Amino acid sequence: MIFVLGCMPSPAVNAETEKTQSEWDTEIGFDSQEEAERYFSAYFVSDQNNRRADKLEYSWKVEDGVLTRTNQVNPSLTTSNVAILTFMQNKFADFEMSVDYCAGEKTGFWPVIGVRQQIPGKYYATPGGGAGIFMSQEGKITLWGPIVTGNIMANLYEQTVEFPQPYYGKTWHNMRIRCEGSLLSVWVDETPVYASSVATTDYFKGYISLQSVNNDCSFDNFKIRSLDTDGSAENEENKYEPTPETPAAAPA
Repeated sequence: MIFVLGCMPSPAVNAETEKTQSEWDTEIGFDSQEEAERYFSAYFVSDQNNRRADKLEYSWKVEDGVLTRTNQVNPSLTTSNVAILTFMQNKFADFEMSVDYCAGEKTGFWPVIGVRQQIPGKYYATPGGGAGIFMSQEGKITLWGPIVTGNIMANLYEQTVEFPQPYYGKTWHNMRIRCEGSLLSVWVDETPVYASSVATTDYFKGYISLQSVNNDCSFDNFKIRSLDTDGSAENEENKYEPTPETPAAAPA
């Protein structure tokens, strides 16, 4: 079921999600602000390279079981005013995650999932930012960031999928991401839209984040599980060395 009139509570999980639901390590329904603050640390990036720790309520609200970006969405700006929530409970090497999301209508920019991020709260296209995964308004899956090709601004449009519902315009969708070694696979509404190897040079264990790039988007039903089976990733050192210009932030 897809809601087309507004970012109301997200639709019920589908059969595939139901089948694997018991296997998730963590499930977050955004039932309260306290729940969101328990799992996520908030950051705000004003112009991609200027990052600060933030309070969740400065940019987000939790209402009726949905997390929504509210403040500092500016239609006159482009890829700035990025509100970021980093999942701080663990860093992941191999993992699978699922989240429902709904793009807002104030701007044409994106709700983004950040993966393999070396620094909490980093904008995905900057050093230490891992990669950002999102769907453009044209319905194209996009991977952007250092680990995609090893280049900071590598933009990859791999496949266009025709969706039965309008992609934007306050329409709920589900994105599922699976990372195993250098293989990154993405499904949107259970349709496989991307599967390819990414650069291994910078592809290490890292953080997962929900990012709003200047868009009044919403998230719900965040689920994640580790796919590490031998425990080796638990002890892997963080190989990204922060510089004075990009210091690592302490968890809030």
